[in-house]
Amino acid sequence: MKKRTNERTLSDALGDLVDAFGMRERMDELDITTAWDHVVGPLVARHTVSVKLREGRLRVRVDSAPLRHELLYMRDTLREILNKRAGRPVVNEIILE
Repeated sequence: MKKRTNERTLSDALGDLVDAFGMRERMDELDITTAWDHVVGPLVARHTVSVKLREGRLRVRVDSAPLRHELLYMRDTLREILNKRAGRPVVNEIILE
């Protein structure tokens, strides 16, 4: 007979706890908004007005039209980098405003 155990890693237990209390989306938003400044660098971060993540859509507002235009070309790369930092797919789309 196979012995059953209740052993789990602390990471798995905390992850389940976060999911059970419905805090996953809020924690994802905090992780991604914090990572934004590191991923784009200080120049872009200085011109970023707001960063919000809701239902996989990252809405980024910048105060410069030329910068917004440049970031449009970098959306896919930025999405990949942010998801890699999160360790799982969190950002499905980046919307620049």
